[in-house]
Amino acid sequence: MTEQADRRRWSFSRVTLIAGGLAIAGFLLTRISWWFLLLTALGTFGPGLLREVGWLGDKDEFQRHSDHRAGYHAYLVVGLVAFFFVAYFRTGGSYGGEETVATLFLILAWFAWFLSSLMDYWGPANAARRILIVFGMVWLVFAVLANTGSEWTGWTALLLHPLLAVPFFVLAGLARRIPRVSGLLLLVAAAFFIHFFGLFQPGGRPTGGVVEVLFVGPLLASGIALLLGGRSESDEGHALPA
Repeated sequence: MTEQADRRRWSFSRVTLIAGGLAIAGFLLTRISWWFLLLTALGTFGPGLLREVGWLGDKDEFQRHSDHRAGYHAYLVVGLVAFFFVAYFRTGGSYGGEETVATLFLILAWFAWFLSSLMDYWGPANAARRILIVFGMVWLVFAVLANTGSEWTGWTALLLHPLLAVPFFVLAGLARRIPRVSGLLLLVAAAFFIHFFGLFQPGGRPTGGVVEVLFVGPLLASGIALLLGGRSESDEGHALPA
């Protein structure tokens, strides 16, 4: 590869300049409101999201490979630091908001990596269906066991709580025939349960923990996968058969 090609590869593109402008503007406008920090998030992560869903093709294979390696390194660093903070806060006897946020970031980093690995191995459509079925079964068993024995509170709870698993099974069944419609319904279901569980309260501090993430996460990830990458089985030559 020539030196000229190297210079062209690492030069600032129009996308980079726009994203950088948004990031800087977001920081400057925080003097008005901290909500403007979302502009910084848009400038920092927006181009990457657009590239991952195939809407932005401004980078070649070498640059994409470098981005993916950098992303994996970021995952390792964030995961290790999150483990450290969880251990630190719990050792100090603190179980308040700081430990909750550290735990939330830890489970989000690991769960995102885990689901992404399954999507890449099985293909979006196959992985989404299998993830929904497995987590649906897990939550069905959990809902039944949580209302039996010493936890028994009556037949009403035993009959109603397992209904939380219904969206997993119903939308897994629909995903085979109408993947993108199922993906949209999954995103709606995820938004509903985020509100239902009260993951974000008016004070602005996230209160969701491992249980909520493991419930909403499969719905959200499967919905995105089906909406953006749902294809017929014949189109998924790299995926294992369902």
